[in-house]
Amino acid sequence: MEEMVLVPSIVDMPMDFTVIATSPTEMERAQKSMILWAARKIQAIKTEIAEAKEQFAQCVAHKWATTAWRAQITKHERHAEFYRKIKAALEAGYYIVPPFPIDVFAIRTADYLPKRMESRHHDNHDQRAQVLPIGKGRYVDPKPHRSSCQRPVQQTDGTFKNAAYYYADEFKDVGFPFRLAKAEIRAATDKALKLGVFDEVGVLPRVRAADPVVCGRIIDPTKPQSNRDRKAVTFFVAWWLDTKDI
Repeated sequence: MEEMVLVPSIVDMPMDFTVIATSPTEMERAQKSMILWAARKIQAIKTEIAEAKEQFAQCVAHKWATTAWRAQITKHERHAEFYRKIKAALEAGYYIVPPFPIDVFAIRTADYLPKRMESRHHDNHDQRAQVLPIGKGRYVDPKPHRSSCQRPVQQTDGTFKNAAYYYADEFKDVGFPFRLAKAEIRAATDKALKLGVFDEVGVLPRVRAADPVVCGRIIDPTKPQSNRDRKAVTFFVAWWLDTKDI
């Protein structure tokens, strides 16, 4: 007799819980629970948005300052979109994995041109992924085309001497980091990009190894974004292993 697997309903589930899986069957069950968890998160944030909008309306009616409530609504809406992206990735069959230190080769942006980032150094113009809603923007290489110009720089003796300044001037198309990757891996990566939920896509290890893994990341817009390693949820996209390398 086939074992019946019971998945809790969205109403019965606690808001947060620990997911444990030690087999493919348990992974599948956990995936269903995670989808329901994401749906509960979205619903809870929608309630917070409704309450914030009500407070905003009260402030408008009484001619009170609305800046704080307007900011709160924006924060909640960005948070809800974060969980919508997670839910979409889970529903598409992508599994959450540890926050591996991936080498990013594709970022999503809505900008037409990269940030200029003028510098005396020629190789520090990497662009950052924008945190966009599902399906918005396009994927580009985080390393843009660069140009240079000459500018006079004052020397220690007070004289001026021309020096090269470099700047980003154009986005480059996404290029897969491994030229000899199998077609199935490229296809899986293209599928992940077309889904339009991952803010960054990359590979690990950072150097060529026998068993690379492609991952997608969804950046949390409610966390500090100034640090180099942004807070994000990482998803498994594809993995390959050539047994001759073992």
